[in-house]
Amino acid sequence: MKIRRGIWSVCLAMLVGFSFPLLVWVAIIAAFYQIFSEWRATRTWLMSTNLACNINADCPPGYQCIGGRCVPEHS
Repeated sequence: MKIRRGIWSVCLAMLVGFSFPLLVWVAIIAAFYQIFSEWRATRTWLMSTNLACNINADCPPGYQCIGGRCVPEHS
């Protein structure tokens, strides 16, 4: 009985040892996916709205005030 418990403990330790790096990579990929999703949603919202402004400081980064509206700098 003690031998089976020892084998079970070794197998469980190996399973945890092998799965831990995999779980770390899954967490990293999930974090990057979340960051990209939020960036895409924010970018879509900024592109779809006409943000009013008086000076360039009123606009978010990457935008400039032209004609009272925030437009992307590359436009």
